[in-house]
Amino acid sequence: MEQNFDLLAQSRANYYTKGSPVQFVRVELLKGDVTGEVAVCLTFKNISQEVLSDLVISFKCKNAAGEVVCEAPYHYESLNVNPGELFGQDDAVYVASGSVGSVDVELKSAEFANGEPLSLEQFKRVRLPAPKALPPELARRLKQKVGSEVDLKVAPQMTEYGWYCACGAFHPIEENCVWCSECGSDRILMQNALSTLLQQGHTAEEPTRMVTSIKDESPTRVVTDLTEQDRAAITGRVEEDDGDMRIAQPGRRTTATLPPEEFYGEEEEAQELPEDPDETARKIIRWAPPITVVVCAIIALVGYLWVKLFVK
Repeated sequence: MEQNFDLLAQSRANYYTKGSPVQFVRVELLKGDVTGEVAVCLTFKNISQEVLSDLVISFKCKNAAGEVVCEAPYHYESLNVNPGELFGQDDAVYVASGSVGSVDVELKSAEFANGEPLSLEQFKRVRLPAPKALPPELARRLKQKVGSEVDLKVAPQMTEYGWYCACGAFHPIEENCVWCSECGSDRILMQNALSTLLQQGHTAEEPTRMVTSIKDESPTRVVTDLTEQDRAAITGRVEEDDGDMRIAQPGRRTTATLPPEEFYGEEEEAQELPEDPDETARKIIRWAPPITVVVCAIIALVGYLWVKLFVK
């Protein structure tokens, strides 16, 4: 039976595998328009300098109650993924008849066009600090200023492991790039644009230091004829607890264990906005005349006393 799958929910990974040439980027849940089945699709990125030909991963899916409904390996074969490219978003690793509450992904091995198979289990996952949301108005103005074709939702942020683009993509230091491979933004131009907007009086909720940016290249899918429950799920969050990417429905409180301090990047430096130049001008106009009068009176008095006391 042929059917189309509509995007039900998606979330980016909030950790990365330090030192690995392949990174897990995001998880998507797609719903079939005929059977109503939920397909789990995973997106990865080749951040090496070589063409990737094969990838073996292991994934585990749990339902909303935390019960494991599927645990299996998956082999992405006969790939031809160039450095910096995303892949896997069009391959369903699991199709479930019921809901999926969380997904955990482990990288097992990779093979490149000019090399032997490489074990990825030697590379450990590192929890990343959550990106900070930009206020809607500032996000809109930043998108307009840089001419981005995608929504910019988070504050460009630097961590000790890499940088977040305003589009939400994370670039680990191993990638060593200055352009966002997803949204195409240049990190310096993005930084300058945000700094300009901040100087004009627009401030983020928690201003951070900028490093770079990216674009969302998830497959284009039109969301149609979804139930209210499905539509609500689109705005859901995905959090990680002990490695699971957890899909949280709106209105349901979720908790995530805070990682040790060493998992976080350096603390963000608060930025102080410059004083409004118009306000400064108004203060000068207000106080300059009386101050001038007082200074002139003092000079005249000193001159008068000098003449009386010392000039004969």
